[in-house]
Amino acid sequence: MKKALGVIYVGAVAALVAAAVGILRLRCEGFGCMGIGVAWFAWAISFFVVFVLGLLARSKAASIAGLGTVVKGTWWLQVGLGAIAVAVWLHKSAA
Repeated sequence: MKKALGVIYVGAVAALVAAAVGILRLRCEGFGCMGIGVAWFAWAISFFVVFVLGLLARSKAASIAGLGTVVKGTWWLQVGLGAIAVAVWLHKSAA
């Protein structure tokens, strides 16, 4: 169970990274880029769900050799991804 939780978490963070890159590459079409805003809103909700999963996985997977290090590194990657997303949002909001 602990190992599966860690693997699911690492996969979820990889999906978050892929989704963020995909959303960043979207172009505005139609009225006011509303679709991109909805996509970012869904991404943000997913980010927080995966973040909570990461906290749980980090505490459970620490006892498994090798996996604890990977989960901890992935958690810090997710924290960095969130910081970058907030910085980009603030930069675009200020412009």
